[in-house]
Amino acid sequence: MKRLFVASIALLLASLALVAAIEHDPGYVLISYGLHTIETSVWIGLGVFVGLFALIYGFFSLWRRLVSRSSALGRWLSNRGYRRSQQQTALGLINFIEGNWLSARKILARAAHQSETPLLNYLMAARASHEIKDDIKVKEFLKKAEQSTSGASIAVDLSLAEMQQDRGQYEQSLATLTRLRRNSDKHPHVLRLLVKAYRGINDARALLALVPELKKYKIFPPEQLHKLELNAAKACIDEAAKSRDGGGGELASQFKQLPNTLSRNSDLVAHFASALIAAGERARAEKLIRNQLKRDWNSELLDLYGRALGDDGKKQLLYAENWLKERNNDAALYLCLGRLSMREKQLDKALEYLENSLKLEHNAPVYAALGSLLCERGDYQRATQYFQQGLALAPPL
Repeated sequence: MKRLFVASIALLLASLALVAAIEHDPGYVLISYGLHTIETSVWIGLGVFVGLFALIYGFFSLWRRLVSRSSALGRWLSNRGYRRSQQQTALGLINFIEGNWLSARKILARAAHQSETPLLNYLMAARASHEIKDDIKVKEFLKKAEQSTSGASIAVDLSLAEMQQDRGQYEQSLATLTRLRRNSDKHPHVLRLLVKAYRGINDARALLALVPELKKYKIFPPEQLHKLELNAAKACIDEAAKSRDGGGGELASQFKQLPNTLSRNSDLVAHFASALIAAGERARAEKLIRNQLKRDWNSELLDLYGRALGDDGKKQLLYAENWLKERNNDAALYLCLGRLSMREKQLDKALEYLENSLKLEHNAPVYAALGSLLCERGDYQRATQYFQQGLALAPPL
C-alpha cells in the first residue's frame, strides 16, 4: 500500500512537470514527405513515437510467445514438421526398397534435417548412391551421417565396409574393418564382415586365426562354424601344397600348426593325406592314415590307405589284414587289401579280396580294380566286362 502511494505521488509530480514544460514551450516539429507535411508540437510527436514503439514491441513480443516451442502453437508447428519428415522418410524408404534409387536419395536427404533419425536418412541416402555407383555422393552422405549423430562412426564404417564388399573391394573393406575393429572392441557384425573379407582375398590363414574369436562370441551356429574352420584348414593345406618344398616339409609344418580338434578330424586327415600322396610323400601319408584309422574307422581313409603305398608294402598289407579279424564284412577294407596285394604281385590273393568286396557292395572303384587286375593277368575279355560295368555305375560327368 505504501509503495502504491509513493508511486502515485511520483506520477502526479511527473505529470505536473510535463504540463509545466508544455505551457512554457510546446516546441515545433515539421515532417515533410513529397507534397505532404505534418506539423505538431514536440511533445505530441514524442508521445506518438513512444506509442508506436510500444505497439511494435508488443506485437513482436506476442508473436514470439505464440510461436515459441513452449507454446501450444509452437508445439503444433514443430510436431507438424516432424510428422511430415517421418512421412517423407517412410516414402524414401519405400522408394529404396522398390529400387527407385534417385527418388529415394532425394527424398531421404531432403527429410533428414527435420528427422528424428537423421543418421538413418543419410545412411540410406548413401546406400542409394552406392546402387547407382555415385561414389562422390556416397562419401558426402556418409560424412553427413557421422556428423548428424554422436557416436555414429561405427555404423558409418560398417555401412562403408558392406558397400565395399558389395563392389568386390575386399582389400579396401579389410582396411576399413581393421580400423573399425580398433575402435569397436569385438563388435559381432565386424567379425562377420571380416570373415567375408578374408574369404574374398583368399586369406585362409587369417580366417583360421579368427576362428577362436568367432567361437568366443558365438558369431555362427556350431555346425556352420565347424564347417568354416574345416574349410579354412583345408585351404591352408592346399596353399602349403602349392608352395611345398621337395620333401613336403611345408605341408607337415602347416598340419602341425592346426589345433588338435582339427588335426584329428578324419575329413581333414584324409585331405592332408591326399596332398601328401600328390606330393610323393606316400610313406608319411600311410603312417598318418594308419594312426587315424585306430581312432576313427573311415571308408575314405581306407580308400587312401590302399593308394598310399608306404615304404614296406608287405608290412602295410599285414597291418590291413589284421583289421579283417574284426571287420570281415567291410567292402572298403577288402578293396584296400586287393590294391595292396596287387602292389605286392600277389594276384590270386588280390582277386579273392576284390571279389569279396564286390559281393558286399557293387561300386565303380571295385570294378575298375578288377579290370586292372585281369588286364595284368592277361584276361582282357573279362577285364573289359568289368570296366564296362564300372562305367555304368560311375556318376555322370
